[in-house]
Amino acid sequence: MKKVIFSVISLVLLLSSCQGGSSNADTGKKTVENKDSLKKQDSTPVVKVVNTPGAAWDINTYAPENNFNAIASVMSGVKTNTGNLKRFLDSAAWRDNARFVDSSWKRLESSRLSKMRDWRDVEFAQINKNSKTIFYPFSGPDFLTAYTFFPDADKYVLIGLENIGKLPDVSKMKKKEAEDYVYGFRNSLTDIFNKSYFITKNMGRDFNYHNLYGTLSLMSFFIKRTGNEIANVKYVVKYNNDSIAEVPYDYKDKEHKAFGVRIDIVSNGKPKTVYYFRYDVSDKKFNDTAVFYKYLSKMTDAATYIKSASYLLHNDFMSNMRKFILDKTNYVVEDDTGIPFKYFTKDSKWDIKLYGAYAKPVSDFKWLNKQEDLNEAYQKDSTKIGKLSFHLGYHWGSKKDVLIVAGKK
Repeated sequence: MKKVIFSVISLVLLLSSCQGGSSNADTGKKTVENKDSLKKQDSTPVVKVVNTPGAAWDINTYAPENNFNAIASVMSGVKTNTGNLKRFLDSAAWRDNARFVDSSWKRLESSRLSKMRDWRDVEFAQINKNSKTIFYPFSGPDFLTAYTFFPDADKYVLIGLENIGKLPDVSKMKKKEAEDYVYGFRNSLTDIFNKSYFITKNMGRDFNYHNLYGTLSLMSFFIKRTGNEIANVKYVVKYNNDSIAEVPYDYKDKEHKAFGVRIDIVSNGKPKTVYYFRYDVSDKKFNDTAVFYKYLSKMTDAATYIKSASYLLHNDFMSNMRKFILDKTNYVVEDDTGIPFKYFTKDSKWDIKLYGAYAKPVSDFKWLNKQEDLNEAYQKDSTKIGKLSFHLGYHWGSKKDVLIVAGKK
């Protein structure tokens, strides 16, 4: 528990120096409770402070062969920075895993990723220049798409309902356990490789049945396979509805379980941070009285990305998240499962560019019809509709993909 206290206090000092001080949402004062109150684990929060995600970390502290990076290297079939886990790359299970990953990634690179990069360098040049934070609600562990579209961001904030979990302890896996893990790991990648998105019910099955340890494993895999290195991993804890703090990876507190994870990465020689939060963002839990709402509200220079989001933002119970995105971010990049088109056209705040082709929602959402105004916009002047050279989202079968890009004027 002393590690928790030290880590929380260090976080406050770091954020104060990096951001000019942080204020309590209610009193405007920084408050650190004494150690006795923490030991008792009573209802008093450890630190009464609400901060934005992504306080900068010192790249000079990066050790390439740290254990987080080594585990992710073995999982990803990457032979560099494996540290004392290098020998596991030659074991049968992990050798087969590396062959599967290499061949699958080669196909993915050819069919999707290279096309996305070429396209984004032209179409997203301004967004990437101006956006330091990428906000990706309903993402699951899909760091892959966020990074491919927005490689220049300093922070990536992902939100889903899937378990966070831990990285597999490769060094302690026996032969059968490693084989089972690799089998489940392959299955968990099938949807994102073939369809470009994760299917929630499949993730629940894979994470539980095959003991995949949660989203952290898949995010670490994507971080490594996109050419980045992992510097450190911490968990993020919410103390009641008063404070949020980052704690060490080996943190243990049954009363205050982690609801988020922070992964510090090195990307093209620069320090960046990736967050994933397991959080219900429906109105009941996500509103201006919630500490997580306040925490996210301090994001700056943000662009929102939404894909394959089950049309959740079309519902009244997601009105707070919808409004949050429209108010707090400068760009919104989404398919038709994101914010309904009418919210971008009801005033003159947004410049809008449309890409692809618009089709009725897939049969999984048979109660939904086309958005009439969006359909009209696609039909009105087809010469102004941009082309897509790749396919993402629910219409992977018909290849009729929608991409709406809105920027505040």
